[in-house]
Amino acid sequence: MVQRSSYPVSAHYQPPQPQPVHPQPVNPQAMPPRSVRPQPSPHPAHYHRPAQRPGPSPYADRPQPRQVIVAGGSMLALAALLISPNLNNEKVKEAEAFTCIRQEQPKAVVSRDQIKKLLETELQAPKATVQEFLQVPYCVLSPGKTEAGLPADREAYPLAFDPQTWLVVLYEGDRYAGYDFRFR
Repeated sequence: MVQRSSYPVSAHYQPPQPQPVHPQPVNPQAMPPRSVRPQPSPHPAHYHRPAQRPGPSPYADRPQPRQVIVAGGSMLALAALLISPNLNNEKVKEAEAFTCIRQEQPKAVVSRDQIKKLLETELQAPKATVQEFLQVPYCVLSPGKTEAGLPADREAYPLAFDPQTWLVVLYEGDRYAGYDFRFR
């Protein structure tokens, strides 16, 4: 089967013909004896032939792996920039949710005994009952929501043994609705 080029070719062009290969007989007398040492090269030891570069690769038009990684990394960075403003908004909203809107008692803290009493208190107990043993809160937080999604008033008390952690007490109107901890 002869392959023909799709390009026009001159009528005078003759493609090269393959030369027949004839194996030459080996003459054992023409071979040097095995005891002969190899002769040094006529070129100095530091002389090396430059490496022959192969011709153009059939895959030259394909992007190399490094180029693909760079392009993929660029797309990932772009996606991160598009998503990150939303993440920052969520952090800001969370920080605002635990910002005091009114400070009540700057030196107020809650002890382990007071937390124990709070754990023993029934849900829906009157707000006045809870405030009897917790005393005046450190501050009042912005209104939040209960687990049921109802609006709730929130009061914060720093822990006496860990002031960076706050006990947040939730009230639905005049009723105790639960508690949470805020780790700063």
